[in-house]
Amino acid sequence: MQHVNRWVFFVLVLASLLLAACSKAGAAPVKVQPSAVEEIEGSDFKGAATTEKAAERLVLQTVMVREEPAVLNQIVVGEVVDKKGEAAASPDKLWVRAPFKETDLQMVALDQPARVLPLDDDGEDSDQEENGWIAEPDETLALDDDEENGAANGAASKSMYDSAVYFVVNRPNTSLVPGQRLFVEVPQAKNGVVQKVIPYAALIYDVEGGTWVYVKEPDALSFIRQSVTVDFILGDQAYLVEGPEVGTQVVTMGAAELYGVETGVSK
Repeated sequence: MQHVNRWVFFVLVLASLLLAACSKAGAAPVKVQPSAVEEIEGSDFKGAATTEKAAERLVLQTVMVREEPAVLNQIVVGEVVDKKGEAAASPDKLWVRAPFKETDLQMVALDQPARVLPLDDDGEDSDQEENGWIAEPDETLALDDDEENGAANGAASKSMYDSAVYFVVNRPNTSLVPGQRLFVEVPQAKNGVVQKVIPYAALIYDVEGGTWVYVKEPDALSFIRQSVTVDFILGDQAYLVEGPEVGTQVVTMGAAELYGVETGVSK
């Protein structure tokens, strides 16, 4: 009888061990996906949703879309002249001739004043010379004489310039002299125009050349890809023609990873 009881005890212990093993196998942790792709109603694009832990791992960072005026200037080497074309020399005026390529001339704001600065820095300039002088715009005059075109820019530049813009400075208020070469800082047409601005790092380019940003959904860890049209890049900032509304949060770090989540394409 004792022999039978020992066998029964052995069978019960073995069964308990098997049940414990099965219980542990059934309690394996469920893997939580760090990100998912969501359908967007009424759109051909999908959104990328992520968890808080995944967002921390991806180091997602966002910046608000803002508006600001761009400071756009072009600097050329010009020359001081005491008369413009056939105009007589004036005791009160000097003209500054700034040569331009035809394509660049189309971008110049002809109705805005320029700033002129001495070309040579001898280390003994006055405060006024260091800051330059304001030169008011004058009418544009085509320069047909190649030698005149290249006078302020060297012989190698004769064929580069098609036209020139003339600016007028008050002769008594400057130390400029006719024939002096100098820098001419000319504002471009979009100088001061208020536009939407985002960091260049926020831009994503697809294989077809499309430009996108990821917009963060309010109060959620969801991001939607939105098309943008870039007007120009200035430093590390992108100025937009079309894009998200001002105040929208766009992803500046982790955008490539979100693109991979949405499209299945890795970096």
